[in-house]
Amino acid sequence: MTSTPGTESTPGTLLGTVTSGVGSAEVWYAWVGANVAAVDDLTSRVLSASERERLTRYRNGAAAGRYVITRSLVRSVLGDHLSLPPSEVQISQTDFGKPVVAGALHFNVSHSGDLVLLALSADRAVGIDVERCRGVERVSALVARWLTSAEQQDVARRVDGGADLSEAFLRVWSLKEARLKALGVGIANAAHADIDAVSVLPLDELLEQLDPGTESEGYIGAVAFA
Repeated sequence: MTSTPGTESTPGTLLGTVTSGVGSAEVWYAWVGANVAAVDDLTSRVLSASERERLTRYRNGAAAGRYVITRSLVRSVLGDHLSLPPSEVQISQTDFGKPVVAGALHFNVSHSGDLVLLALSADRAVGIDVERCRGVERVSALVARWLTSAEQQDVARRVDGGADLSEAFLRVWSLKEARLKALGVGIANAAHADIDAVSVLPLDELLEQLDPGTESEGYIGAVAFA
């Protein structure tokens, strides 16, 4: 599935499948920039009525476009798997705000920079995170504020291995975020979540297949199963 203005196509390309000892997931992707010209078409044809209403609250055009493309990716892939028109897929939320769909499908979505990733699993709850490689402002403070002692040690090991602090933080952060999202909780509830029991895999091999373009240094990501 790719988006082309004036056609009945929708955004989304299968990047590959990841498998751990407890589950497997398809990983789909879409580039925001490649689909901007189709935003109006996708809004009217793919989004639900509630999503179109939420779109009116956006005051930033770039953020609005990213929202449309992200929701269109989710709906197009789920619609294909559920044999439903994308706009008719019933998506609800848990008490912690994680989007869920009825049936035997589990999904999660993440975006950073120009890239949107979607994980889809028929096995169990799944979480995905993607981070654009970049220098992170106040990275030392973020490491101290949000990472556990074990995660801080992981960052230190990666730095000792040659990674700069921003890269080390983003790699550990992506593993943490994917686990939390698989559990369906946010960073605010991380202290009460048993994330060590959640299986997580980095997405290096899949993401290396992508060409992020000349304006990006690439992406880091992870998929987790709860």
